Amino acid sequence: MWNANVNSKPLRLAAALALPFGAAVVIACGPDFPLQVLNDRAGTLKATPANSFAYEAAHLARSSDKLQANENDGAYAAPGKLSAADAADAAFMTPAQRAQLKAVRALKDGDAAYAQGADLPPAVRLYAAGAVDYLAAGAARARAQKRFQAVLDLPRDDGDKRAVWAAYMLGQSHAGAMSGAGNKPAEERAKATQAYTLARARAAAGAPDPNGLAVASYGEQARVFLVKGATPCGYLDFVNATPCADDVPAADLKQAIHLYAEQAARNSDSGVQSLRSIAAWALSDPERAQKLIDDPLSQRLLVSYALARVGDMNGDDASQPAEYDIWGGGYGYVDAARGAKDARVNPVLPSLVAALEKQGIALIADADRVAALAYRSGYYDLAQTLADRQRSALGSWVRAKLALRKGDVATAAQAYAEASKAFPQNDASVEPASLGLIKAEQSVLTLSRGQYVEAFDQLYNVTRAGQTREKEGSLSHPLYGDYSGDTWYLAERVLTVDELKTYVDAHVPATPVPAPPQKLPATPDKPYYEWLSAHPAQLSDYLRRLLARRLVREGRVADALPYFPDDQDLRYVDVDENYYTDGKRTLATWRYRATAKEYGDALNDAKHAWRAVTRAEAWYKAATLARRRGMEIMGYEEAPDYAGLGGMLAFGIGRTEVREYPHGDTSKAPLVKTPEQRAAADLPGPFVTADERKRYAASESKPNVRYHYRNIAADYIMKAADELPPRSQAFAAVLCQGAGFVYYDAALAPTLYRRYVKQGAAVPFSADFGQNCVEPDFKAAGRFPYVQAWKKTRHWVATHRALGVALLVALLAGAAALGVIAARAIKRHRSEQKSGPKNAEAAQD
Repeated sequence: MWNANVNSKPLRLAAALALPFGAAVVIACGPDFPLQVLNDRAGTLKATPANSFAYEAAHLARSSDKLQANENDGAYAAPGKLSAADAADAAFMTPAQRAQLKAVRALKDGDAAYAQGADLPPAVRLYAAGAVDYLAAGAARARAQKRFQAVLDLPRDDGDKRAVWAAYMLGQSHAGAMSGAGNKPAEERAKATQAYTLARARAAAGAPDPNGLAVASYGEQARVFLVKGATPCGYLDFVNATPCADDVPAADLKQAIHLYAEQAARNSDSGVQSLRSIAAWALSDPERAQKLIDDPLSQRLLVSYALARVGDMNGDDASQPAEYDIWGGGYGYVDAARGAKDARVNPVLPSLVAALEKQGIALIADADRVAALAYRSGYYDLAQTLADRQRSALGSWVRAKLALRKGDVATAAQAYAEASKAFPQNDASVEPASLGLIKAEQSVLTLSRGQYVEAFDQLYNVTRAGQTREKEGSLSHPLYGDYSGDTWYLAERVLTVDELKTYVDAHVPATPVPAPPQKLPATPDKPYYEWLSAHPAQLSDYLRRLLARRLVREGRVADALPYFPDDQDLRYVDVDENYYTDGKRTLATWRYRATAKEYGDALNDAKHAWRAVTRAEAWYKAATLARRRGMEIMGYEEAPDYAGLGGMLAFGIGRTEVREYPHGDTSKAPLVKTPEQRAAADLPGPFVTADERKRYAASESKPNVRYHYRNIAADYIMKAADELPPRSQAFAAVLCQGAGFVYYDAALAPTLYRRYVKQGAAVPFSADFGQNCVEPDFKAAGRFPYVQAWKKTRHWVATHRALGVALLVALLAGAAALGVIAARAIKRHRSEQKSGPKNAEAAQD
């Protein structure tokens, strides 16, 4: 375990050795962007199968105990929280004793420390005095060794409290004495090895080890083998490839590698980094690698490093730094197997493969990993031989790649099926995230065969598994390692809405609504976020919401409602950012289902209401909801709206859209004009069926513009205006609001304004049209025809007085005549009623 605080220079090796290597998937740069295997499908399916170096290093050796490293204790601890060691002491020491121990540690002389620690437990007292002597160095080191040994000689019940600490420091003392003048390096190394071994044995037997010293002892023991004679070779000797590192005997170097592997197997990042440095140093020179290749574990180290951290050549350049990390994908690496232009295999790789082959296939450790290395290096026959020799998920993965190179899709599909049998369980040949990548690659092949629902199911299950496991064993990093971008692409652009609905109904039920927090604050506070952390949003609900938005876009609002989150489910309450008012964040009062229902009801009224003004008001309400909540109730998850990123970015997930104009220059002829042309441009290359492009074109946003729902809102505004009297205030107000909805659209916003200018009346807000608008007065618009008719009548009378008087007299005369006629009719009717009974009596007589 080298000192992690060394201020090292950059690693400078031969040009043939690229530093870190990258992943076989593509990741965009940005916030929370997912991995995507569908961007370059041919490259995805050709890419080198591999694990990350950290995974491989941690699995070079198998741990037979429960010892664990503790390398970051307190690094992220809350203020005032005890370290692991202090917490362990608090379990058997009083506060007064702990205070006394703190005072003892501050002393400069071991004897004084021992005398002042009279009230401490015996092991603690002896160890503290020994630690003071050790730090004093010089002659005091001998006293330190005696006191550390005295701790180990105590009865187990007393000595265990500091046994691991004492054994570890005894090892450190002997290791430090190896290079002293007149000392005996071999003898001191033997004593150091014995002490480190004892530290691990006491910890394994149950002695407290809060600092993880037992695991650290593997790294410290490794260091005593990295020596040139009596001179220790440190981290910088391997980083800078000094003669000291070259003169370490091969047997000692292998022993150190074994010890570092044991350390790495116990969750030690320090052990992983030590192995990384040695592997990089060894592969920078074929002679160095040759010294290690006959040892199975050292051989596996070199192969793992070559696969994970040696980049291929970009032209003549192999110095592009990039880490192969399945959690985060590749960052600028070159993998010649992907078929990238100007990429060629790094000479280091075939050199290593040739050395392994020369040694003999029978002596190759982990044939599946060497098969992957041979595949990447272009040794396809050897790769096939080795992959067939070892049946594992990694071996099947390599066989799938080899079959695809031959154009044998059926065999590749079978090999992918064999490799993915380990999913979601862990096959030791591949790390958990690689299992997810295998399944994701399988979906690429499935998609290329026109099996859309099955491909979606494969990707959805990978993404779901990645978000339901703990980080250490998950199939994906919480931020980067899922395939949600490709999953939502299939759900939104490839599956038909009914295919998606059928799948969701069969496999993706809504999650139960959790009990709400005891008090729902208006402003998010700590208890609310704690409740939210305990009840996180679920991937299944996310998919259901995507389906709901698709249904709304299809005009099936009633069908969509059950797929939106329940309005009582506070996991999905939006938070409003009040940037332009008080700057505070508040919990939104609107809800998904209620808003979608309100939108659907408005559309229904707009289409079926009897009165024109009622239809106009409904169109306006639908327009307002579409503009204000369109992202939430009808927005595309990916292009063109990017609801998955809150609409903040127009890239990063889904397919990369080809620009409509060359270099964005609208003065030139468009590159693509139709949905079919855009589908062909956005989905290039092999492994894409014509039917997928057809589905992609059919599911394109209408209109195909950024924030498409805003244009829909503007269209509804036009429909509202169609139903309103052009000279009314409501007509001008709705057009003003609509212009504000699309103020950024240089073509659409002026269209609404021109209609107002052409048909509308002058209004006070016309000067800031689209900027400062008022709400339309629909009640006044309903009365507007009658008011206008009365005004016209008054105006006509005022301009035709004589004729108007004559008409009025005629009207009054006519009314009087009608009155006389009506009066006579009433009188006659009453007379008939009175004579009616008398005539009836006469008839009876």
